[in-house]
Amino acid sequence: MTRVALVTFDVYSALFDIAGSLTGRLREATDLDEARAAQVFQVWRAKQLERAAISNSLSLARTSFRDCTRQALGYVERRFGLALDDASRQELVMAWDRLAPWPEAPRVLETLASRGYSMALLSNGDRDMLQALAACLPVPFARIFSSEDAGTYKPHPAMYELPMRKLGLARAQVLHVAGAASDALGSTAAGVRCYWSNRTGDVPLDPAYAPAFTGTSLEGLLELLP
Repeated sequence: MTRVALVTFDVYSALFDIAGSLTGRLREATDLDEARAAQVFQVWRAKQLERAAISNSLSLARTSFRDCTRQALGYVERRFGLALDDASRQELVMAWDRLAPWPEAPRVLETLASRGYSMALLSNGDRDMLQALAACLPVPFARIFSSEDAGTYKPHPAMYELPMRKLGLARAQVLHVAGAASDALGSTAAGVRCYWSNRTGDVPLDPAYAPAFTGTSLEGLLELLP
């Protein structure tokens, strides 16, 4: 494999446990039991991503990821008959800035940094959301590539072009770390090699765009990047 000059990480699936972080917050803000809160979270997340995809398709000004998150929360409030006050609603939206990383993530990042790898975040989040999460991790990142920079959301190829466009790198010098199947597909379709941290045992939707590397967690990066 060509020497990797930059490892880019998806944030909300690859580095952080969003379901584990936010399901409990939903329970605190509502009277939902654990199973129902987990269901509500999954719909919230799906509608957040659906709103981002709609933003791409409308070819209008980009809807901020914070607004996608807020609108998706409003959807689940109506869909599930939740009774949130303004303070709880704001707390849930801002909770996306305070997520817990996957257990192995800090150690993997520290090990890669000690091996001399340059790392960046490449995520659908707004820049301020990503800066808040980067501050929770134990290593500095060379860059934070936000969907604000591309004006569009993953899996649009403009997102994966950012390291090449901003840093002048060749595609072969970049390895993208995805946590979601759609991100792995998008990176591969854009010609950027991908390591898919596939925690759920999912399979590629389109085998033509299967990622170059797959593991069950971020641990596999330590074997791939000596």
